[in-house]
Amino acid sequence: MNEDVGLVFRGVKDNDQAVKASGINITTFKALGVFIAACMGCLGGATLSHIYMWAGISQFALDFSIIPIAATVVGGAGTLVGPVLGCLILVPISELLRDFGTLRIAVYAVILCVFIVFKSEGIMPYLTRKYEQFERWVQI
Repeated sequence: MNEDVGLVFRGVKDNDQAVKASGINITTFKALGVFIAACMGCLGGATLSHIYMWAGISQFALDFSIIPIAATVVGGAGTLVGPVLGCLILVPISELLRDFGTLRIAVYAVILCVFIVFKSEGIMPYLTRKYEQFERWVQI
């Protein structure tokens, strides 16, 4: 990997002017990122249709689209553990609300609104802060 490219991944995240000033072509790397994401999405869709041996609209229902977004909001973006924690919270709720049909989508909306208003960074940064506080705690 080029040493200049390593700067993008190590410290300069969302500052486009700083990246341009270091001589890196932003358009190339953004296009490469979109290409890689599209390839992963295509591979996932092909794998899903191969496993189910069928592809249709019912496979991509609204609740399947909402769960990853809601899990990221509930768990917290920026880490891998955050969305996993969000899934560990939302999937059991989804299974408990399965008898209510499409009402669970309304429950997702309420959960999302509550987390966006009261805990916008998600649960994981809160748990990380509490862990660091506990780690510094000294028993007298």
